[in-house]
Amino acid sequence: MDRLKNFFIGLIIMLTITNEIKALEDNVYVEKLKNGATLIVKPRTDTTAVSLQVWFSVGSVYENDNERGLSHFLEHMLFNGTKYTNPGEIEFEVEKKGGIINAATSFDFTYYYIEIGDLYWKQMLKYLFYMTTAPILSEEMIKKEKPIVLEELNRHLDNPKSHLWDTYNKLAYKVSNYKHPVIGYRETIEKFNEKLVKGYFNKHYYPKNTYIVVVGNVDKDEVIKEVENTFGTVKPKKEAQPNPEIPLEPPQKEIRKKILRKKQITRAYVAIGWQAPPIKDKESYVASILEYILAGGKSSVLYQQLREKGYVQGIYAGYMSHKGTSQFLFYFVVEPNKVEEAKEKLFDLIFNYVENGVPENLVEDAKRKIINSRIFASEEVSNEAENFGYAAALTGDVNYALNYIDNIKKVSKKDIDQYLRKYFKKDNYTEVQLLPEEEK
Repeated sequence: MDRLKNFFIGLIIMLTITNEIKALEDNVYVEKLKNGATLIVKPRTDTTAVSLQVWFSVGSVYENDNERGLSHFLEHMLFNGTKYTNPGEIEFEVEKKGGIINAATSFDFTYYYIEIGDLYWKQMLKYLFYMTTAPILSEEMIKKEKPIVLEELNRHLDNPKSHLWDTYNKLAYKVSNYKHPVIGYRETIEKFNEKLVKGYFNKHYYPKNTYIVVVGNVDKDEVIKEVENTFGTVKPKKEAQPNPEIPLEPPQKEIRKKILRKKQITRAYVAIGWQAPPIKDKESYVASILEYILAGGKSSVLYQQLREKGYVQGIYAGYMSHKGTSQFLFYFVVEPNKVEEAKEKLFDLIFNYVENGVPENLVEDAKRKIINSRIFASEEVSNEAENFGYAAALTGDVNYALNYIDNIKKVSKKDIDQYLRKYFKKDNYTEVQLLPEEEK
C-alpha cells in the first residue's frame, strides 16, 4: 500500500547469488525472482502443517466483453491436467496424503492452494507449479468443462440472493467491471474456445502477476531454492500484458433503487450500500473499524439495536474492499411488511452517528476486536498465508498485511467521524430489495 508508513519494519537485507531477499518483521521473507514473480515465506516451528498458495493479481474486473466469466472458467480448467500430470492426478495425490486442494476466483484476484503436512510440501509446491504454469487448455477439455460451469451458473441464477447481489452491483457500478458477475454469462461461456482461453491465460498468468506464498514448518532456504527452480524458470509469453488501471466510479449523487420479486421466498432481503475507498487508500482501515462498530458480533450496534429489538431477523454490515471503488454494505432479513420500518431504524442509527459522531468507547472496542481476531486467525497457517497473498495480490505489497494491526491502532474517533460525514449521505446510496411475489 503506497501510503503505509514504516514501509519495511525491521528490514534485513540478505544477498544471494541470484536475487535480493528481504526479511520483514515477524520472520517473513520476501524474494523478488528474476522473472518478476514474488515469493513470500514465513517459516513456523509451532506446527507441522504447511500452506502453499499461488495468487494471481487478476480477476473478473479485467475481462473484456467476450471474456465475461473467463477468470472463473480458467480456474476450473487448471484442474483438468497439465503437461506433466493427468486430469485428476494432482487432486488424488493431495487427498491421498491427507491434504486439501482448492481454488477461488474473485473480482480482483484468483488463487490456488494446498494445505498439507510438512513431509510433503516440496511435492505439493511442484503440483501447484504444474497447475498454474503448464495446464492443458485443449478444446477437448474446454468442451468437457463447459457443462459443469454452465450448471454452476444455473445454480447461481436460481439462487434469489445471487440475483439480489448481481442486481446491486449493476446498479452501484456504472464504469468499472465490478458491475458484471464473476461467474459470467451464458452467452459468453458457451463461446469459450481454446484460442480465447489460452490467450487469456498467457495474458494474465505471467510472472509479474504471480505471488507464491508458503507458511508453515519449512526451511526458508529450501523454499527459496525450490521456488527458484520451478516458478523462477517461467518466462512470460508474448501475450503477457500489465493489468490496466481500474477506473474509479464517479461520486454517486443520487439514490439508485430496485425492487425484485421472487415467488420462492417468504422473507424480504434488503441490500443498501454507499461507495467506499479502494483497499490501498488509508481510509480502508477506517472502514474496517466502522464495520466492527456496526456489525462485529452480538455486542455490536446493529445487533443490539435492530436484531435484539426485533426490527430485523438478521443483519450484516461490512466494508467490501476492491482494488477500485469499493462498497460499504448493509444487508438485512426481515418480514416483508417490516422493510420500511427496519430501513428507517437503520438510517436513524447511521445518521445519528453522521451528525453526532461515534462514541469513543465503541471505536476502541472495535479496534480491540479486530486486533484479537487477526491474531487468533493467524494461528492457522492457511489464514496467515491468505493474509499475505490477499495483500500482495490486491495492493502489490505484503506490508499491507504486516502493518495491518499497526494501521488499525492509528485510527481515531475523529477519523471515523470524518469518514461517516464524507461518504454517508441520504441521497447517494444504492438499494435493492428482494421481496416475495405480491398476492393477486
